Amino acid sequence: MLVLCSSALRSLELIKSMTAFKGDCRVIKLFAKHIKIKEQMNMLEKGMFHIGVGTPGRVKALVEQDALCLNATKYMILDWNWRDQKLRRMMDIPEIKKETIDLLEKSIIKLCRDGSVKLGLF
Repeated sequence: MLVLCSSALRSLELIKSMTAFKGDCRVIKLFAKHIKIKEQMNMLEKGMFHIGVGTPGRVKALVEQDALCLNATKYMILDWNWRDQKLRRMMDIPEIKKETIDLLEKSIIKLCRDGSVKLGLF
């Protein structure tokens, strides 16, 4: 499962709230704040993760560099309705909107059409 959020702080918030129910699932942080892309590439190469939580920009960059393969992804969740301090949703922020649409167009929509990925809005 892949969860896309508007910011690294929101991603961390969701990861913390998952601890109650994730059990043995392995979660990976997929955002740029304090984590270099090379570190994430190494982590993705070394292990399997059940849940990825991050920002569209970092996920898109990892997909473009072939570090993150979406073929095994079953669900993609967009953190659609959450609002930041300025009451902006994910698609109200121009940079996030562009990166999200790019990621959807280049990678996700094809997988959804094939039936291998289900897209959800949260």
